[in-house]
Amino acid sequence: MIEVAGLPDHPIRFAAILLLAGFAAISIAKIYGLFFMRWKSPYRMGQSMNVQHAEVVEWTESPAGGEGYVKAGGELWRATSKDSLKPGDEVKVAAVNGLTLSVTRKSG
Repeated sequence: MIEVAGLPDHPIRFAAILLLAGFAAISIAKIYGLFFMRWKSPYRMGQSMNVQHAEVVEWTESPAGGEGYVKAGGELWRATSKDSLKPGDEVKVAAVNGLTLSVTRKSG
């Protein structure tokens, strides 16, 4: 086999070194993610979502109010409201119940 400067002369040794180097690279990336990327998560749920306003995308009226979907914080959310709403209405997020928003008609 042709020997290249600095590389092992046996294919199994070369494969073992490549495997260990790959494992080391993945381990370093995971450790970096654990320590430095946990504070930069773009995903927010519940009260930490911190979105005040939304726009109605789809809405169905019912005797107890209505339910449908609103766009809030760049995401599509399931929503409920006691107000009569229609698609395109601007609404205010009153509360967050798990993955469902309680919204009210935006005054003004």
